[in-house]
Amino acid sequence: MFKKIRDHWLFFLFLTAYFIFVAFRLIKFPTPFFDWDESIYMQTGREMLQQKSYFVPLWQGKIWLDKPPLIPLLYISVANIFSFLTLPEISTRIFTLIIACITLTFVYFFYLKIIKDKKLATLIAMITCFTPIFFQRSQVVNLDVFLLLGWLGYFYFFENFWLSFIFLSIAVFSKSLIGFYPTVIMFGYYLYLFFRKKINSKKLKPFLKKIFFQIMMLLCWYLIMLLIFGKDFWIQHIVESHFRRVSSSIEFHFGQRTFYLTLAFEQLQFFALSALVGTVILFYQIIIKNNVSLLPYLFFVPWYLFLNLTKTKIFWYFFSSIPQLAALALYPLTLFRKKKVIYYFLLLATFGYLIFTISKSNILKTNFSKEESYYYLSLYAGKHCSELDILLNPTTRNSFATLENMGLLITTTKWWGSHPSIMYYFGKKVNLFYDKNEFINNLNKTSDQPCFVTEKDDLDIWQNKNFQLLKQFEEYYLYIK
Repeated sequence: MFKKIRDHWLFFLFLTAYFIFVAFRLIKFPTPFFDWDESIYMQTGREMLQQKSYFVPLWQGKIWLDKPPLIPLLYISVANIFSFLTLPEISTRIFTLIIACITLTFVYFFYLKIIKDKKLATLIAMITCFTPIFFQRSQVVNLDVFLLLGWLGYFYFFENFWLSFIFLSIAVFSKSLIGFYPTVIMFGYYLYLFFRKKINSKKLKPFLKKIFFQIMMLLCWYLIMLLIFGKDFWIQHIVESHFRRVSSSIEFHFGQRTFYLTLAFEQLQFFALSALVGTVILFYQIIIKNNVSLLPYLFFVPWYLFLNLTKTKIFWYFFSSIPQLAALALYPLTLFRKKKVIYYFLLLATFGYLIFTISKSNILKTNFSKEESYYYLSLYAGKHCSELDILLNPTTRNSFATLENMGLLITTTKWWGSHPSIMYYFGKKVNLFYDKNEFINNLNKTSDQPCFVTEKDDLDIWQNKNFQLLKQFEEYYLYIK
């Protein structure tokens, strides 16, 4: 271990500095879990532990079949284990940072294995971690960092059946079917080697057999879930969470056809243009020059191309493409390695440009959440109310009605409301209403100390009604019966 660190001191020096800096900010400036991912996974994990539902995620008492159970359980376990030491908002985010640093280590060693240049591999990792989306996802509760870790680990340890299987399991049980991506790539990779006569059928069969058995082992979970939940699992987990995201712009995730292309240039700026050049050079060397040893350099390109074909546009889907584009951006530099003066000048210029973009973007001072009015509402209501009924504002209600008419909602769309973090910080039953009349009819509920939330545009509800205004939180009004 120490020899490995000594041999790659430049990368580990950078990684240590990166970890210390981000960890210090997370500890020094803790902020509430934000909408959406953080609060959803924390609340889901909490309910899973409370109800001892370790294999099936829960949300407000309902079975949530969209996602596998691994990541919510991991995060809530971390929060509980370190509850004596610090806030969940700190411990879980430090945990994410650790996973992100391990992922960056795989980024470094994966590309180092191909290009055999420590300085270049370090720069690839640096560009990756300071890309705004990666920087943000490396310090918030999310699934994406586990998905990328699983993919990279599978590629790096592919020769080892069980190690690669462990990383494949991490990918699959973080993002489900998408987690199988590296098996598809490795299958195609070895078929390509076979057809280019780089390996024979005798060498091909063990690789394909390995991939087949790994997939079959993990598909057992899907079979069990289908046997238990039947059609509900098929519709919610397979159709809605996977195929509908490809075929339609479900929920509010709209975007132009060039969404991910534009996002690449916004996130990587000049490096995105350089990545196009690197891609052309690599394809020339692999296809024309028949240099198949460079093919792993392109393992994540199909994922990025696939993203551009999907109809649902979500910025964090881009996360797993960042190391690939960073690596492509720096590949043209390898053409100058024999000309030492030019090569080192280009390395320094690249490093200088990276520092310039970081300082210009002010990314290092960015906070990703803050204490909003609904956060204070949730904490206050948690002390005074046994249950919370929330009427979404007219604009939101109309937006959901429009999506519903367009057929762009899925089973769980109306589970979250505008701010899922309310459920986490309130800590009790929350009922969401997308219809004003339904909300009014529900005011006479008989439970003890029920509370009701409306916004300014719906204050007419309370005229001539015997309800007490507990407190106002900017646009939110909290009433009790």
